[in-house]
Order: sequence, then C-alpha cells, then structure tokens
Amino acid sequence: MHTHTGDFAEHEDGETVVALGRSDEQQHRRTEGARRRVVVVADDVPPAVLRTAVEPYRDEDLFVIAPTPYDEWALDETHQRYLRFVKESNLQWYLKLHGPVDRIVDVRQRWPKEHEATLRKLLFHLLPGGEYVIPRSALTGYKEGNPLEARLARFARALSRGEPDDDDDFAELSRAVAQVRLDREEIVVRKSGTHYLKLSDRWANRLLSTRNGGTTTVQELALLPEQKFASSTTIDSHGASRPLQGLETTVAVPPHHLRHYEGRIGLVSHSLTYTAHEILPDSFRHHLSNSRNRRLVQVDENFARIPRHVQPVEELAGSYYLLDSENSGHYGHLMTEVISRLWGWDAAKADDPGLKAVFRLRYAAERDPRLERTVLAAFGIGPEDVVTVDHPVYLESMYAATPMFHNARPYYVHPEIRAVWRRIRDGLPADPGPTWDRVFVSRKDRYGNRRCLNRVEVEDYFAEAGFQVIYPEEFSLGRQAEIFARARAVAGFGGSAMFNTLFAENLEHMIVLTQEAYTARNEALIALPLGVRMHYFWNQPRIPHPPGGWAEEAYKSDWTFDFSRHRSELSGLVRSL
Repeated sequence: MHTHTGDFAEHEDGETVVALGRSDEQQHRRTEGARRRVVVVADDVPPAVLRTAVEPYRDEDLFVIAPTPYDEWALDETHQRYLRFVKESNLQWYLKLHGPVDRIVDVRQRWPKEHEATLRKLLFHLLPGGEYVIPRSALTGYKEGNPLEARLARFARALSRGEPDDDDDFAELSRAVAQVRLDREEIVVRKSGTHYLKLSDRWANRLLSTRNGGTTTVQELALLPEQKFASSTTIDSHGASRPLQGLETTVAVPPHHLRHYEGRIGLVSHSLTYTAHEILPDSFRHHLSNSRNRRLVQVDENFARIPRHVQPVEELAGSYYLLDSENSGHYGHLMTEVISRLWGWDAAKADDPGLKAVFRLRYAAERDPRLERTVLAAFGIGPEDVVTVDHPVYLESMYAATPMFHNARPYYVHPEIRAVWRRIRDGLPADPGPTWDRVFVSRKDRYGNRRCLNRVEVEDYFAEAGFQVIYPEEFSLGRQAEIFARARAVAGFGGSAMFNTLFAENLEHMIVLTQEAYTARNEALIALPLGVRMHYFWNQPRIPHPPGGWAEEAYKSDWTFDFSRHRSELSGLVRSL
C-alpha cells in the first residue's frame, strides 16, 4: 500500500480516506429497492477479468463500454447492456444518454496522467454522492508522485481548507469532490453537488427521453426542417480593414423545434430554464455557438452549476410559453430574441387553450412591462394571456420554440420570421402622421454605447441629402412601424434603433454606419428576409479588440465616421438613390 501523510488520514484497515462533510440535501438518495446505474469502461482486457469487474453490479442497471463484446461477460441485455467504444468522445455521449449515474468504474490499463484526464471529463456525469472508481490494477507505470495521486493530494488539501483547489483550471473539479479514498484495491473519488448537463437544441428531445432520474417529459409539437436560405439581399461592405464575418446572404438554417415540457421546470431569469439534471436549450441566446447564461456558473463545455440563491422555492401552477430573454426589457433584445420565438405560439395555444406567455422582471415593481405587452398584443397575445414573474419559480408545463434569429456565428435567420414581423406591424395601434421615402435613424449621445463622436456632422450630411433625421424613441411604436413600413431608403447608426427596419414593406436600400469591433449582425440578418440592397460603412473604434481576441469595451467602443475614407462612395450611393 502507498501511504500519504498530512493530506490523507490513514485507517487501521489500510484504507486512506480524505473526506469533507457536505450537507445531506446535496447527496443523492435512491428510493429503497431502486437500481443504481453503473458504467464500467474497459479496453480489450481478457473476458474473464472484465467479468470479475462487473460481477458486483449484476443487480444494478449496468452499462459496459468496451471495444468488443464477449459472451463470457454474460450480460442479460436488459439491465446489463454493452455499448461499443471506438473513441474517447463515445464516453461523453453514452454518459449524456444514460447519465447521471451512481458509479463509473474505469478498468482500462492506462497511465496515471490519462486516468487524471478522464476523471476530469467524466466526474460531472455522476449523481451527488456518486463514485468514480479506478482499480489499482488499471494503473500502468505506477510510481509515487504520479500525476493522478498528486492531483488527488491537491484536492485533499483543498478539502481540509474547505475551499476549492487554487489551480483555476481544476477549481470546478475540486469543488465537485466530496471525498478521496485510496486503499489496496482501488482509488475512489466521491462526488458532491449537482452538475447540470447543457442540452443542445439538436439533441434535447433524444436526451430527455433516455436520461436517468428525469422528472420532465418533452413532446415535440412542431418541427421546421433545416434549410439553406438564399436571400435576394445583396450586402456591400465599404472600408473594412479586414475580412468580417456574418455578412453572407446564404445561410444554413437549422431545424426549429416547438416543444412542450412537463414536469418540474425551473424558470430563473435571463431565459434560464432547467430540469432535475439538465439545462434546457431555450436558456441559450446563441444556442449554436455559446452555451452560456449569466445565471449559470460555467463548469466546462458540457456542464454548469446553478447557484442555490437563484433556484426557485415556489411553484407557479398553469401552462406557460417562454418569452424571456438575456436582457429582459431591452428593446433590441425584445425585437430579436423574444419575437423570434413567437412562431410557435398559435400551435401551442391550440394545444393548451389556457396557455399564458411568461417572462421575468428583475425584481418586484422594477418597471412597467408596457413595451412587451404592446408588442405581444400586436401579435395577438392579449394582456390576460401575459404573466410576468419577479423571482425564480418552478413551472409544471412550459412550451418553448427555437429562436428564428441567431446573431452569432453561425449567423442565421429563418425566412418565415417575416410573417411574425408583419403580424406585429399590422397589429400595432394606428398613430397617423408623416412618413418619408428617406429616413436617417440617429442615436442620441446619452446612450453610452457605440457613440458616433461626429454625430451632428453625419446628421447634417444626410439631412442635406434629403433624408429625414429621426430619433425613433420620440415616436410611439405604432408610428415607428408606419415610418419604417413606408420608407424606401433607411440609413443610420448600427444598433437597436435600426431594428425597426423589420417593419419595412417598401424598403429598397439599407445603409448602416458602424465600427469594426461591433460584431453583432442584427441589421444584416433583418435585411435577409426583406430582400434589399444593403450597404455597410465600417470605421475604426477608439478601443479595438485585442489581437486574436474579443473585448466588451471594444464592442461598445465610441467611434468617428471617417468622411475622408467614405465620402466619395457614400455620396455616389446617395445620389444613385
């Protein structure tokens, strides 16, 4: 036996244990008589050896992951199943399909460093209180101070201090360790806490139907198939110092799902929704590229934690359609994130006539959600069917739709979103007034992000060119819709004020003045279903992105419209209108 001092407590029976007490409610408790779910990972070990390894788990739900099956294992293929192992990613997929599990046993002959790497990837697939086991016989080239036990020693020190490992790369793994046990036969790591699997929009239906211990069911009410959307829009890009992404006029549109979840669904805020063990795909604004949410603690690419202080403590009876967003109450997020989910409302309402739309306020009496109610009423969702919540709640029934607008790589917009835009425009309260063929959409300096530092000069230029300079916030939403519906040419500073172009009906040209560090492509995505001629004029931000990176201060940076660079092309374009 290999003993350690200081970090490990040695027992008389030769077992070495390090433990940190965790609160009982964090530990998984099986109902009496329920089968545990056990995964054994093997390589081409002799069949008799593996049979010995699986023998203790004959009465459990057992999965054996190995390159080749053998009859000698005597798996009953009911509660004892074989899964074919080809490459390391298979392990993640099988555990996503069948996890979270009670025990993972890795009997593969591997170097300690390899076992350490696998532990780091797979530990989060365990239930609270679950165990990760490495038999001593599976350690190749064992020696004192090997990377695996060195890492466990660090975890032991962290356990004794009552705080995570100070190695940032391993802090979340350390936080998930409740106990380390070393004995003559095996190394055992017991897990603490719940780690939620982040479901992708593509695989949510499949995984929710196979995963362990789930209390939430999912039914797909509608599916819009994937497609290539080739828009008649053209995009001209002027003055960029480098190639820019997201300006393509043919986009790959993924399948769009309308789902009905039933069970115990947590609704937190920032669109975060979750089940007993999973984060639902509707939680992610950019679901194809960034599975992050401000209310989650990122663990790794597959898992996250939900802090206890944001978890619900009460239930909200009834059935709800999710219309929350990453930034509730912000006009730009409402007109992109939220209304792009409305395509499924009619089918969901038909499925459950008592359905209500739901979104979050940050706290009680934070604001009057007049804007959302106006837009939803224009779409046909009356005030009696709109519910706001100002704290986390559990829902028993929730409908959610894949957003038709994805403002991040891979950028896409669904062509059918134009029907949603028209329906809102036509349903807004009439507010008659003047309209103009040419409109310049300006942005007042009091808005701190992306200020154009020579705004007045730009406004004067466009006014002299026959454009009516407007500030959209000075008009009712009905007036804004009418102005943009009638305009034939709209120019303006990049940002949410330009999003009103989605109300357009006669638009031929869209001109966007912006800076290169602004990586959002809302205006281009809005243009694609409209079939217009689009012109971007790019300028240098005061604060650039770091080389090879991205920074929020650059994204929001002030800038100056460079007339010396753009005047000739812009003047030619304006004359051609």
